[in-house]
Amino acid sequence: MEKIKIIPLVGIEFNGAAIGLSSSRQDVKNLLGEPYYTADDSLFYFENELRFDFDDEGKVEFIEFLGGIDGYLQPEIYGIPAFRTKADDLYDMLSEKNCGEIDDSENGYSYGFLNISVGVYRPAVLEDVEDMIREANEDGAPMDKEEIEDEMKRADYWATIGIGVEGYYR
Repeated sequence: MEKIKIIPLVGIEFNGAAIGLSSSRQDVKNLLGEPYYTADDSLFYFENELRFDFDDEGKVEFIEFLGGIDGYLQPEIYGIPAFRTKADDLYDMLSEKNCGEIDDSENGYSYGFLNISVGVYRPAVLEDVEDMIREANEDGAPMDKEEIEDEMKRADYWATIGIGVEGYYR
């Protein structure tokens, strides 16, 4: 498995090599090779688990890990596994490091930590899972234990984590 550190406002360390925010498109390709997929202003690697977005000058402005708890890439941030740490615990740690305003306009699905330019996202919150269980019971088709565990995982852990240049989330 790859050794990855997310360093807010700086970039990432990938197996000991650095890719900084503001690195060029060519810098990324030199380190990681040809991308798995290319979009207009983005390069994707590791079967779309790692995304780099570029500004108008071709410099990295945003790096996002998209694999979640079951993905191949398991980055750390501030020494904590980003995807294998419970969502509330990672939120608390990032809040502490942020020391200021947090964009919480997505009602628990995502947060932007404005001072450290970190964003996290998950596709469900606990209330969604509780509603799903209740509705399945009301419809006479209760969810089995495995289905409930899978849905809880979507609410209990972050699916993506990204970092941007200073002010990215403002």
